[in-house]
Parts: sequence; C-alpha cells; structure tokens
Amino acid sequence: MAVFERSRGHARIGFLIKATRLAMVFSLFLIGLAVLSGRAEAHATLEQTTPASGAKLESGPASVELLFNERLDSGGMKLTVLNEDRRDISKGKPELFDGNKGLRIALPKLDEGHYTVSYSVISADGHPVSGAYVFTVGNPAPLTDASELDPHSQVGHAHEHGSAGLSQQSFLLYASRIVYYAGLLTAAGLSLWSLRRKMSAEALETYRRTLSLAGKFALIATLAYVFFSLQDLGQGEPISEWGRILTETTIGKLYMAELLLALAAPLLPSLAAPAKLFWAAVALFVEAWSGHAAAFDPIAYTVGLDFAHLAAASLWSGGLLLLLAIWLKDRAEAGRFAVSFSKWAFVSFVALWITGVLSTFDFLPSLEYLKFTLWGKWLIAKAALSALVAITALLIRLRLRKGDAPRGYLLKIDAGLLAAIVLCVGILTYQTPLPDNEPLTYHKMGTDMHVTLRITPNEPGDNEFNLKIWLPEKVAKGEPKLVRLRLLPTGKKDMGYIDVPLEKYEDEEQDAFPDFLKSTYRSKGPYLPFPGEWKAQIRVTDGEDNERVLETTYRIY
Repeated sequence: MAVFERSRGHARIGFLIKATRLAMVFSLFLIGLAVLSGRAEAHATLEQTTPASGAKLESGPASVELLFNERLDSGGMKLTVLNEDRRDISKGKPELFDGNKGLRIALPKLDEGHYTVSYSVISADGHPVSGAYVFTVGNPAPLTDASELDPHSQVGHAHEHGSAGLSQQSFLLYASRIVYYAGLLTAAGLSLWSLRRKMSAEALETYRRTLSLAGKFALIATLAYVFFSLQDLGQGEPISEWGRILTETTIGKLYMAELLLALAAPLLPSLAAPAKLFWAAVALFVEAWSGHAAAFDPIAYTVGLDFAHLAAASLWSGGLLLLLAIWLKDRAEAGRFAVSFSKWAFVSFVALWITGVLSTFDFLPSLEYLKFTLWGKWLIAKAALSALVAITALLIRLRLRKGDAPRGYLLKIDAGLLAAIVLCVGILTYQTPLPDNEPLTYHKMGTDMHVTLRITPNEPGDNEFNLKIWLPEKVAKGEPKLVRLRLLPTGKKDMGYIDVPLEKYEDEEQDAFPDFLKSTYRSKGPYLPFPGEWKAQIRVTDGEDNERVLETTYRIY
C-alpha cells in the first residue's frame, strides 16, 4: 500500500512539473506575440524635416532631408519637391543616411515661391508611410488672378460686369468693342499693305478710298468704344470721375492714346508709307498694352506676343478688305492682287496660330481652364472659325494655281468668317481668362457632429483656415480628443496629404446648437501651394475614441 501511495505521489509531482513547464512556454509565447504585435503597430514616424514644415527661408536649401524614428526599407522610396506649377524640381534620386533612418534629395537653386515636399516610404517592418508639407522661399508674389484682369478693379471700382446677364449697357459696350476692333484691324492692316508698290492706277485709287473709309470708321468706332467704356467704368459716379480715369489710371491713359490715334486715322491716305506704318505700329502696341497680356509676366514677352498676333490679324483683315474692294471694281486686277494676298494671308494665319497658342499657354496653367470661363469658350469658337478660314483660303489658292480669279462667294465667305472672328475677339477680350477664386465655406450637419470649414481667400499661397466642430455634450462633455485638417491635391498622383497645424481659439460668433458643444480651431499658412482640385479631409476623434471623417472637394485657380 505504501508503495502504491509513493507511486501516486511521484505521478502528481511529474504532472505538476510538466504543467508548470507548459505554462511557462505558453506565457513566453504570449509575451513574444505581444512584443511582435507592438513592433508591427509601431511603424516609422516622421520626427524631423529640413527645412521644417511651414518654414520661411530667405534662400533655398541645397537639399530636403527627412528623419524617421526607425530604419526605412531601401525599396519603394519616393521623395519629390514640387514648385507652384506642380512640377518636380528635385535633382537625382533620394538617398538614405543616418543608418537608413534618414531620406535626402538634392535641390537646384530655388526661386521665390512655395514648395511642396511629398514623401512615401516603407518602414523596415513593411508598413507604408506617406505625407506632405510646405515651405516657402523669399516673399513670393501672388499669382495673377481674375481681379487683376478686371478693368473695374484697375480704376478702383468694384462693379460686377456682366454678372446679371446681357443688359442694354452691356450690349452697347460689347457692340462698341466689336466695331472698334473692326476699325483698328482694317485701318492698321490697310496701312501695312501700303508697302506693296506694284498696283495699277485703278487699284491704287481703290486702296486710297478704302483706307479713307477705314480711317473714318476707326475714328467713329473708337469714340463710341471709349464713351461706352467710360460709362461702364464710371457707373454710379459723377461725370468728373471720367476725367480722373482718363488722367490718373493706366487704362484711362491708354484710352486717351487710342483717341489721339483715332483722330489721325482719317488722315492716313495723305500720309507717306513710313508714316502709315508708324501709325499702325503704335495703334497695335497701345491695344496690346491695354489687353490681358499686360497683366502677365514677363510683360515684354506677353505684350510682344499680343502685338505680333494683332499685326498678323491686321495684315489678313486689311488685305481681305482690299481684295474685296478691288474685286468689285476690276476682276482681273483682283486676281493679280489675290496671288500676293494669298501668300501673306498664309503667313498671317501661321503667325496667328503660333502667337495665339503661346499666349493661351502663358495665360492659363493648363488647357483644362478653357472650359471654366466664357473667355475659353469664345476662344474655342474663334479657333473653330479660324479653321474654316484655312479651308476657304485653300480653296481660293487652288483656283489661283489654275490661273483663275477667286470666286465671289469664296471671298464673301472669307469676309463673313472675318466678321465672325472680330465678333468673337470683341467679346472674349472683355472676358477674363482666369476664373474667380471665392472663399470656401463648407457646412455639414449631422446627428453626431456638425462641422464648418472656412478657407479665405481660398487661392494658391497663404490662406486662413477656420474650423468649427460641434459634438453632442453627452459624448465625453462634447470635447474632441483629436482634430485634424488634411489637404490633398486630387490631380497629383502619389501625393501625400498636407496636414494643416491647428490651434484652438475662442470664437465669438453666435452659432450655438442645442445639446452640442462647440470647439474652434484656426491656422494660417501656404497649405494650398498651387492651383487645382483639392480635397479637404476633416478627422475628429471624440472623448470615447470614435473617429468621424468628413470630406469635401473644391477647386482653386
């Protein structure tokens, strides 16, 4: 019996030892699992950036450096630096440093502007990390916007031209501008054609009569245009305001120059060829300087393009008008003149397309902007009409190659297309190529949260951000534990969110909601560094660790 009891005791001791060992192994397994789990969650975190986020530097850095809290995987690294045109201006490939915890990329010499650093890396444990931030070099000037192209703002007024539809005053303004362009192009174009010496006596007489008529028409059209323009700019102001506009503003002084040139226009037939050319050059330069081109940089380039565009349009317009006038008098002489005209019309057409395309790319960040404004739609219409002009010109040239005079209906079609193009030009030159930027106000009501986001002025560069959050009072007293405002350019692939640093402040607006507690945050900085479509993401974590996410998409120009 004693032997049996001893055996049972030994068995129990063995069982306890085995159970203890299994418990120790299981505990070690749980501890290891917790450690591995903790490592998997503790992925790489960005600890330091050079330049710092939001930094304002006097001169550009030689490189951008990011430092993380743990090693990075050498594969899949992306680090780019974008300028205000959304172009990557970094040099070479990103490189690791500081035991693979740092990532660096070289930069060229930077001009003044806002620069966006976008990064995407993989930590050593395989976890992806991405983001973006902005720094500024110098004191970058704001981009050209619609307000700088509005003649009302240029003279210190705030009228909204054309916003209420086509009123009688707007119709008269547009009509006067159309006839002004017709007068300018034909008078200047006929003056340019004074260089053609080989004309019969009858053709020369026709030229003088046509130029005389064009000069008188230009005078009347310019008087009407300046009158209705001053009436529009001085709307609601006494007549004395017209004098101030003409003498103290740039656009007014250009009106004065146009009037003086118009007074000389009827004298063009009596002037020598060099004087005619001088008048045409000055008249076209004044018009180029008074247009949209003067608001863009570099001004010598943009105004020069506009001047060349107007000169080409004048050469074609004046030549076509003269061809029609000669055709009505002498078909044989019209055939001879048509040979010379077709050559210069082709040169003019090529110059018009080249200068027009270059100007459009200078005015607009991308061709996508053509669909955002009336200016773009009228420009597309003008381009379509120009294509029809090319087809008509080809048909006329084919007849000339056969030795036949141009058909009358072809000349009339060409003249009709010219009139339609002048109409388009008269309208689109008083429209702004760029859309207006308006402050963003986003408000969203919900059963578990209300949000208001305001961004002012909501344009590329520095902006003020105001964020209001209302949470139910019963949810941890309605106080958010964490609030984040993140911005993402939707049209840029592989771009990370830009986090807007928020600070709390006391809001005095009376916008309370029953049973909700308001929290207010604000920030200021260049967190919208370039134009395009943006997504604003608002992430709110309440006192019970519930996260709520709201998003809105909008565009800035």
